[in-house]
Amino acid sequence: SGLWVTSRARRLMQPGYGYGYGPPQGYASAPGYGMPPQQPAYGYGAPGGPPPRQSRENTAEDLDRIARTIHVGGIRGLKGTPGVNPGEEITEDDLAAFFGNDGEVVGVRINGTNCWIEFAEAAGAISALAKDGTESGGHHLRVSASKTPIRSNGYLKGRQIQLERARERATASGSPAPTTAAAAPTEAARQMSVDEIVHAVRVDVNQAVEAAKAQGTLVTVAPPPPVVAMSAAVDAGG
Repeated sequence: SGLWVTSRARRLMQPGYGYGYGPPQGYASAPGYGMPPQQPAYGYGAPGGPPPRQSRENTAEDLDRIARTIHVGGIRGLKGTPGVNPGEEITEDDLAAFFGNDGEVVGVRINGTNCWIEFAEAAGAISALAKDGTESGGHHLRVSASKTPIRSNGYLKGRQIQLERARERATASGSPAPTTAAAAPTEAARQMSVDEIVHAVRVDVNQAVEAAKAQGTLVTVAPPPPVVAMSAAVDAGG
């Protein structure tokens, strides 16, 4: 049986169907006699290069997801591979359909010639590991346990499954349910105009005064005498 269930993917699996993979023809250039070895290219870990990135510490949830995730190599024609037509590439849906024989797939990530598959249960990952070293439709599969969780899930159906289960866990624990879209702003969160702000302040002040009157805690302060009266008193005293 072929690797993928879709007709497009089956065409990719036909023997002899390829994209010119393999080493280029001809002899590679060799360093001259007595030449010093090449220095490493500028990059991470190279002398003078930027410091290596700090690895992210895995949480308990990350460790659980790692136990349910596999890394797969040896698949030709993955989405985004140079030289592969967009309509003939192997997508996240194709990978989920194939590895769905081992268990429910909730996450797929494709990066270059590598891909990662996350299962809903660890049993699915264990079953998929048995495919390591096997050949299917001209693809020589290299399957191993993943060292990291999938942080960029390209499998839409899997994202929906994860969201629904996160909502179920949140409901069971009494926590706010996650959502993919931001909630619409409430009336209190809406930006108020200047007139609305002034009106709200006046209402609050009036309510506070009425409440103080009702409780008998309102303290009144006599206003200062007018400036004109004070000036007249000073002149009279002089």
